[in-house]
Amino acid sequence: MPTAPLEQRLAQLVRRLHTPVVLEDGRTVDVPASVGAATTDVLGIGDLTVLQRAADAALYDGKHSGRAAIASPANTTVPSINGPRAGRPGTAAWGRAA
Repeated sequence: MPTAPLEQRLAQLVRRLHTPVVLEDGRTVDVPASVGAATTDVLGIGDLTVLQRAADAALYDGKHSGRAAIASPANTTVPSINGPRAGRPGTAAWGRAA
């Protein structure tokens, strides 16, 4: 899929995520969201670990730019920013928080 449609889909997702939440007491809370995405089409890589790391790096690019971000090949070489790292508790088993 070309990058432009991906960017449009991510922008749509971010708009939906920015929908205010109405609490039980009637108060409205704005909840900001940041989105990073990685696709095999853009990166040419099928390794899930690399895709997750690239999406994580793109997420942080998005946090700094204020927009949703699609991972670029440069994001595939960024070490884990806030994801599972070797030696952290919970990183060796599925279903457990890291």
